[in-house]
Amino acid sequence: MTKLSRYIASQFAIQTLALFFVATLLVWITQTLRLFDVVTAKGQDMFTLIGQATLTTPRLSMAIIYICMGIGIARAMRAFQASKELHTIHSTNRLSALYSALVVFIFSGMAITTLIANWVEPLSNRAYAKWNEEVAADLVGRALNPNKFSEIVPGLVIVIGDRQADGTIVNFFADDKRDKKTQKTYIAKKAEILFDEKGYNISLIDGSMQFKQSDNQLSVISFNRYDLSLDKLINESNSSKTINETDSFSLFIGKLNSTAKKELRERFSETLRVLALCLFVAAISIFPNARRGKKIFPIEITVLLIGLGERAISVSLSKTLATAQYSSGLILLIVAILIFLYRFNAHKLVISKGAKHEFS
Repeated sequence: MTKLSRYIASQFAIQTLALFFVATLLVWITQTLRLFDVVTAKGQDMFTLIGQATLTTPRLSMAIIYICMGIGIARAMRAFQASKELHTIHSTNRLSALYSALVVFIFSGMAITTLIANWVEPLSNRAYAKWNEEVAADLVGRALNPNKFSEIVPGLVIVIGDRQADGTIVNFFADDKRDKKTQKTYIAKKAEILFDEKGYNISLIDGSMQFKQSDNQLSVISFNRYDLSLDKLINESNSSKTINETDSFSLFIGKLNSTAKKELRERFSETLRVLALCLFVAAISIFPNARRGKKIFPIEITVLLIGLGERAISVSLSKTLATAQYSSGLILLIVAILIFLYRFNAHKLVISKGAKHEFS
């Protein structure tokens, strides 16, 4: 890269990083407030709150990184336009430096987004799930006091008869009314809290599960032994290793079922979004114009609306189209290329007419 290319790319990066830092900070604060029950209702410390909020940030940050890059390019181009640097680049035929700066910046963003989507996010999801299991185990362990009804979370009440010296629980009872359509009741003569490679589990021995459905029908299932994930009991979620906790390399070498293929398409569609939106912004801002003092629609709002619109179209199409994750990104990419070709030819024609006029 030439010195001019490095300067242009640095301006793109500065504008992007400033916006991305502010947006990520707002996302982190929002996640912290959303998870505040970790401290209040579940009796954990501030370190757990901050850690879990940080682990849930990468996915939400990845959803805005391409918009931050697009706005970064737009702001830098607007500054070049205002300072006449963009005019100088075109008049001195230094477009190669501008193009190389765009290529380096866009492909760097694509590489970072690919890394986050395919490795960082699954790693953070896996760490968050493991941490959540530890919180659930601590919460249940502190709530299991003999002959005392404890509401662990709203709608979930647990009571035990006794707790032996080896940790075995006698006369376990749990009533779960969080799902209004299906109320669950767990009854067991004995129970043990165990830990294996899948996480913390509560093993119910010689008991039954009762399901009361919306039509007031009661179903009872008896068992000799039933292992129930503590995370599933507390958070109504499956604590087993899921697709979004598996990195893309492991998915590729494993069995690619429909769920895994969908997850991979979603991850790589983020990379396509970076390319499509950045090329679109470059196409509409890379050529100088003669507007002076005229109020136009803010470029930041334009980029934001286009980025959010593309994602909204992708989500709506995903219900009916298997490859919807790529469709909206490809459409935006094609539109960007067409706009660039049109403006490039128009700008070239203007320069050609100006040169002929000057020569005559």
